[in-house]
This record gives sequence, structure tokens and C-alpha cells, in this order.
Amino acid sequence: MLSDAFAGLQKLMLPDRWQAQALAALRAGRDAVVDAPTGAGKTYVFERWAEQSNFAKRALFTVPTRALANDKFAEWRARDWDVGIITGDLCVNPRAPIVVATLEAVQSLVVAAATAADDDGPAGPRDPRHAGGEPFQLLVVDEYHWLADNHRGNHYEGVLLCAPRTVQLLLLSGAVANPHDVAAWLHRLGRHAEVIQHRERPVQLEEIDVDDLIHGLPRCIEGFWSKRVAGALRENLGPVLVFAPHRADAERLARQFARELPLADPLTLTPEQEQLCGPRLAKLLARRVAFHHSGLSYAQRAGVIEPLAKAGQLRAVVATLGLSAGINFSLRSVLITAGSFRHDHLDREIAPHDLLQMIGRAGRRGLDDCGYVLVSAGTPGMRRAEPLRLKRAAP
Repeated sequence: MLSDAFAGLQKLMLPDRWQAQALAALRAGRDAVVDAPTGAGKTYVFERWAEQSNFAKRALFTVPTRALANDKFAEWRARDWDVGIITGDLCVNPRAPIVVATLEAVQSLVVAAATAADDDGPAGPRDPRHAGGEPFQLLVVDEYHWLADNHRGNHYEGVLLCAPRTVQLLLLSGAVANPHDVAAWLHRLGRHAEVIQHRERPVQLEEIDVDDLIHGLPRCIEGFWSKRVAGALRENLGPVLVFAPHRADAERLARQFARELPLADPLTLTPEQEQLCGPRLAKLLARRVAFHHSGLSYAQRAGVIEPLAKAGQLRAVVATLGLSAGINFSLRSVLITAGSFRHDHLDREIAPHDLLQMIGRAGRRGLDDCGYVLVSAGTPGMRRAEPLRLKRAAP
């Protein structure tokens, strides 16, 4: 009995001071604009709010990508939450107390809620997917810096403009330079928004020139990035999270690492893990290497790769840029292999605020005293990473 009590205490997670401030603002009926670094625990504010209210209040949690929506849906369902999901191609359990969605997929729902509130008072949305459900009381906009996006920002702004005053807002980002200006804009809309800022990273960062670590490596290591990852591992800077521009790049580098990096103790997977991953991924995992992108299933990513990496069982994980956008996954070191990526036949430079989120994945809270940003000639370093300043478009 006593051992069970101690086990329960070990699992108990209390909010940090800034998280408690955000929760207090929501309990007081105010909107909350939360500014905290990547990996600090912004999503925990919402999760704690939901659990403290015993899921008696409905919440709509919006995210920028379908992959992230699917991940949150699966994660919260695994906790036995009554949760639904609405994306452009999926609608499951939309009357649940917690609904996770891509923002554009529920834009019409929020507009309908505003119309109903104007016509009939504080009523819920009239969207057919919502029929019979209680009105939402909290709208969460995760990664709200998408307000500045040239193509999607108008959708984000429209949702915030149309949200009924009876619906509280919780805006989350670690990549906005001027959250107080956002709160002032909400104030002009008739809202009372409180800014909660937390500047300190959970793990401090140090930049290391990885080109200095490649001398004296075995000749069998030939690949440019293989040498640099091998040098980092030799200096006890692993595990390393490597960012590659596209899925094909991530898989190619993972195969190269598995082939070239010397390994004394292969990883033995359980039969369940092997069946879940399939032979191609299982072969890489046995070499303590993995790729990680949205083409994998949630079970493969969150059920096998991420737990193995967090437990220190993997030496390197090669991920696409999308991993930096809100997924709770960090390793001791981060290496970004390119400063630009190709999209629609054009080379696009990685934005400084995206770099900020990527390097924010360096350092594991509670495990590492320091996180390391590994830089090579021609790759972006910490100096280029900075938050985004939001501003209204010219009329």
C-alpha cells in the first residue's frame, strides 16, 4: 500500500509558477496569451485546466497541422480522455468535451458560434457536426504565431475576431516577440487578456562547431553527416536529433547512419515492437537509429521511436522540419543539416522563428544539464534563431 502511494507521488506533476499563473487567469475568466520556450510545457497548461475542471467545460484545441491533430487525439485518447477530432478529412466524436482540430477545419464552426451568440445570446454553434453538444467554453490556438503566415494568417485572425466573448481564449507559442501587442489587440476587441511570459529555458543551450569533432574517426565512416554525428557521439553529446528538409532526406540519412556508425551493442526489440514497426524501420532501430516524420503512424512514432529515444536507447533520430512544431520530443543535441528547403520548385530559407523552435528541441528536461546545438559550415546556428514580431497588415 505504501509503495503504491510513493509510486503515485512520483507521477505527480505540479505546475511551474508561470503555468500556475496561466491557470489562475483562466479560472478568473480572462483570456491567456502564453509565451514560453519550446519544451517548457505550454500544452500542460491546457491539460491541467481540463483535468481541474473534471472535463465539465468544453474546449476546442486547434493546431496548425493534421499530423499534430492526429497525435494529440491519439495521445489524449490513450489517457482515457473523451476526446474528438475534426480535420479536413476526419471527423470523429465532435460532441466530446475536448475536440482537437486543425484551425481551418473549424473556422466555420467558430463563425457559426458567433452568429448564434448574436442572434440568440450565449448559444453554441449551429454547425451540424456540433448539433446537440454543449457550447465550447475555451478556444485554444496552439502555435498562434501562424497569424503572420501569408497564406493562413487571415484564417487565424478571422477565428480570433469571430470567437464569441463567452468563449475564453488560450493562445500558446514560443516564437512571438511581442505577445503584449497581441493582448492589446484582443483588448481592442473587447476582451481581457493576460500575458504570461516565461523566458527561462528548461535546459540551457550551448553551441558547438561539429566540424571540430570529426578528426581521428574510423575510415569506414564516409558520409559528411555520418562523420559529424559520429564525432558528437564520441564526445558524449548524444543522442542527436538531426533535422532534414524532407522525408526522403530523413530516411536516406537514417539508413546512412545505420550503415556507417560503429555499434557494439545492437538494440533488441520486442516482438510487438517489430510487428508495429515493420522490417525496414525495425532494422534501423536495431542499429539504434530511426527516422521520424508524419508518414509514420502515431503508434510507430509515439509508441516506439520516441520512448526509445527518451530512454537513451537510440543514438540518432533524423526528423523532418515538422517535428519542431509542437510535438513534445527532445534529445540532448540538435543538428540542422540545411538552412533552406525546396518547396514548389523554389528554395526557401528556414525562417528564424522556425529555427528557434528547432534548436528548442535540444536538451531533455530532467535529464540533461545542458542542450547542444551542433553547427557545421554553412548551417544555421543559434544567432539566426529569433522570435517572430507579429503586426497587422497595412489597410
